[in-house]
Amino acid sequence: MDNLDVAQALLEIADLLEFRGDEPFKVRAYRKAAQALEMLPEPVSAVAERGDLTKVPGIGKAIAAKVGELLATGRIAYLEELRRAIPPGVLELTAVRGLGARTAYLLYTRLGIDSLDRLELAARKGELRALPGMGPRKEAAILEGLEKLRTLRREIPLGSVKPVADGLTEILRRHPAVQAAEAAGEVRRRADVVTGLELVVSTFDPDGVAEYLKGMDIGAREEPDGGGAAGSAAAGAAADSRRVVLTTALGLKISIHFVQPDNFALTLLQLTGSPAHLNALGALTPAPTEEAIYAHLGLPFIPPELREGRGEVEAARAGRLPHLVEIGGIKGDLHTHTRASDGTATALEMAQAARRLGYQYLAICDHSQSLAVAGGLTPERLRMQRAEIRRLNQDLGDFRLLHGTEVDILKDGSLDFPDDVLAELDVVVASIHSHMGLDEAAQTERLLRAIYNPHVDIIGHPTGRVLGRRAPYPVDFDRILAACRETGTALEINASPARLDLNDELARMAIEAGVKLVINTDAHAIPELELMHYGVGQARRAWAEAGNVVNTMDLEDLLAWLARPKGRD
Repeated sequence: MDNLDVAQALLEIADLLEFRGDEPFKVRAYRKAAQALEMLPEPVSAVAERGDLTKVPGIGKAIAAKVGELLATGRIAYLEELRRAIPPGVLELTAVRGLGARTAYLLYTRLGIDSLDRLELAARKGELRALPGMGPRKEAAILEGLEKLRTLRREIPLGSVKPVADGLTEILRRHPAVQAAEAAGEVRRRADVVTGLELVVSTFDPDGVAEYLKGMDIGAREEPDGGGAAGSAAAGAAADSRRVVLTTALGLKISIHFVQPDNFALTLLQLTGSPAHLNALGALTPAPTEEAIYAHLGLPFIPPELREGRGEVEAARAGRLPHLVEIGGIKGDLHTHTRASDGTATALEMAQAARRLGYQYLAICDHSQSLAVAGGLTPERLRMQRAEIRRLNQDLGDFRLLHGTEVDILKDGSLDFPDDVLAELDVVVASIHSHMGLDEAAQTERLLRAIYNPHVDIIGHPTGRVLGRRAPYPVDFDRILAACRETGTALEINASPARLDLNDELARMAIEAGVKLVINTDAHAIPELELMHYGVGQARRAWAEAGNVVNTMDLEDLLAWLARPKGRD
């Protein structure tokens, strides 16, 4: 049993407790403990054997006892008790947009609905109308929500696939007959969700490398003869190749293409670019490198993130390709959390980790008071934290810890802290965490009110999506951009691989409208600070240059930007 198994059990307890209406602090405790175990750098079993579970931040005696029980017996009696009271299928109901825990509980207790399939059947039969507030329009909305949920669940987020790609390429590169191995396709283009994984392997011994993979017992099966790049744009270049196919527990199909070294660069290019990009390029000639292939066409190298067929070839011909933002150009992170709310590390620990990454600054933006489940701070606790951060900065040398908040945007667009509290902070990130089901007009007005607040610097995860789980809420994005341009408010690209929000198309619209972006990790634990590369990849797909991104600024310029009056960029 690994750390993720234990963490998943604790998260299930948290979900079940929240569903039945237990105290928010109890729900939060289990979530924080699960997060701590996910990020633990060693096996939880080893920590338990030493008797050190309670030394892990976020794990007290009660939760440590349950973790120990799970490790020793494979079960947690408390979890099984909760499951008996609330079947797991009932919790799934809350994934449908517009269905909260209270309604899901009523659906179960009054109508016996305990799965998404039963919910759909009841909605189609008109049976939901027996509940208060349910009518034909609500049933239709639920059916629409079910279809959207199923579509979302067919998507596999990049964050679930890239570690698989990195691990497999590392395994392949260890084989002595492998000259090179790279991920291609959607993963190399850094698409936020993917439908499959393509790996290209340069080798003179495809049979030996294929057997090496099979011998590792990772579920490999070989395609029929000629499977190499059949059906792809690379078919002509890799006619002598072979393909091994793996399937993961996520249902992800991984195609590993073995090609002769002379064909590696061309196959990599052809399996990376979208059909539209390849069509715009025209006929390609094999060469030792991708750069040489593009040069043969009279073009500069086009970065993989741009190879979507969205005008990048025309821009390359005209010498107008952007100088894309680089991970090394990021000077700090302006949206992170500590254990003061729902994080797992102290402000000092987060600062030390950020300094090790070479950053000049880090903003602590813990949740505001209305988000009780995340341990949101009251104004009093926020001021105590500000005093702590001032003390810490005295010993941090040329590194600066900024004090901020991720303030909740309430249903009417007002903010969870009064203006006099916000005025004391270095940076204010305003985000929506509730009432996702409002219509476009209401949601747009809600965001606009926050954007026009004179103290809001950044709108966090602006469309509220969670990849594979929650679609974006509807907003009039043109009005949002116009307001951000007028006020100088930045829009966040949230680098959490579960969000990647803004998406690349909206981020590009923001750039073209003259709106600043900021790439933040929303880190709740130290290892999550290193997820910045996901957000940078998203920004690169949006054609972002360093000048478009707030946190490429040096500390002095950033402080000046934060101190400017709204609307005075």
